[in-house]
Amino acid sequence: MNNRSKTIVGIAVAALLVFVLYIVYVNVFVNKHRYKLEHRETGGQEYRNIAAESSIMPSYMWRRIKDMLIDGDYIMSDHLMEGRLATQTAESSGKYYLTDQSLLLLKYLAEGDRGSSRSLVKAVNRDFRNDDGSYRGVLYKDGTEDKSYSNSDEMSFLEAYVEYYSAYGSKEDLENINKLVSLLFDGNGEMKPEKLRSAVYVSSDNVSGEISDDAPVPSFDHIYGGEDVTVSGSSEQSEIFEFEGVRICDINLELIKNLENNGLIAAGAFDRMSRIVKESVASEDIPYYAYAYRRNEDGSITYNYSYGRAASISVELSLRTMVNLARTGQLDQGIYNMFKLNMINDGYLTSNYYIATGRTGGTELAGSYCDALLLARLQEDEELYGTVCRIMSVRIATSKKSKAIYMVFREEDGRYRFYAGENLRLFLITKGMFAV
Repeated sequence: MNNRSKTIVGIAVAALLVFVLYIVYVNVFVNKHRYKLEHRETGGQEYRNIAAESSIMPSYMWRRIKDMLIDGDYIMSDHLMEGRLATQTAESSGKYYLTDQSLLLLKYLAEGDRGSSRSLVKAVNRDFRNDDGSYRGVLYKDGTEDKSYSNSDEMSFLEAYVEYYSAYGSKEDLENINKLVSLLFDGNGEMKPEKLRSAVYVSSDNVSGEISDDAPVPSFDHIYGGEDVTVSGSSEQSEIFEFEGVRICDINLELIKNLENNGLIAAGAFDRMSRIVKESVASEDIPYYAYAYRRNEDGSITYNYSYGRAASISVELSLRTMVNLARTGQLDQGIYNMFKLNMINDGYLTSNYYIATGRTGGTELAGSYCDALLLARLQEDEELYGTVCRIMSVRIATSKKSKAIYMVFREEDGRYRFYAGENLRLFLITKGMFAV
């Protein structure tokens, strides 16, 4: 064989080797078959302009988030600013929440930041993942061991992980996703129950409504436990009711639809779960949703309406449920209008809806304005979006001397605390990157 022939053979062998290595790379290290993922559009530049009028400036906000809260691959849960006294030094929490890392991953993915995305996923799988494939909800910087988790924690990461796999994932990532899906969902694509607690009145034997095809909406008595139960007095004795169930607000319908469309859970799961969520509304006149549901032995559904306080419905959790419905275009407009009216009449978000009085009340829900902002954007409601921005504007740092300028804070005992989850969500929502 002459030199020319040897050269040609060498080139052919090298080309074949490159081709084989490419096939291995694509099928092992890169996701060749991307998922088809659907997302609800959340408007454009007009919403960023409305936010800017209230000093909500996402581009500047991220710089401060990065400087104050990013710690290596992770984002710290919160940071307390120094106070006026010399002893009141700045403090970082030393905690990293899985939900916050999920938001951070969505931010990187939206911007096409492959390197940061990969580093974060690698770190989460190293530090948050338990031996059984579940993911702990919190990691402590001091090494405190806590392997506990909730459906809410894992659903947040599953959503971000599916997005990541579709963009940059590997065979190993797909195996991790399939394991997590099997832990969260049963063979019918229904979310598996977890241990929950609900506040109920001691004298009540029936604290929830059983739903059937004949009577899909529970009555007042079903929700509050019978005609002989008084629910208006503050002196009523209550107790904690423990049960196995699924929180309605944890049912991420958009994620479930994407999982079903890509063959990760059983066909029909989206329709079944959508029905459960929509029928959890208290009544036609009460625009709030149940706290959780239980599946009975006969297959029927029982809803529990009260969460932290007996005979009241959590506005915070109901608002998350509304967002989940709005993300898939299933939120009833009448329910949305009633919620909007209640919020505008109150002037801010309050924690509870009391059925006995038909009024909202309680403490202000500072951490829920991002949900209200996202809901308004999903509903294409510039009026409510602007209202929420103005409410939040009083908690936006605007001093040019502040190292946290343009971040949203909460005042606690005269000190200012900045939460990663709240700031990341506000950033993503105002930028219109993801419906989070």
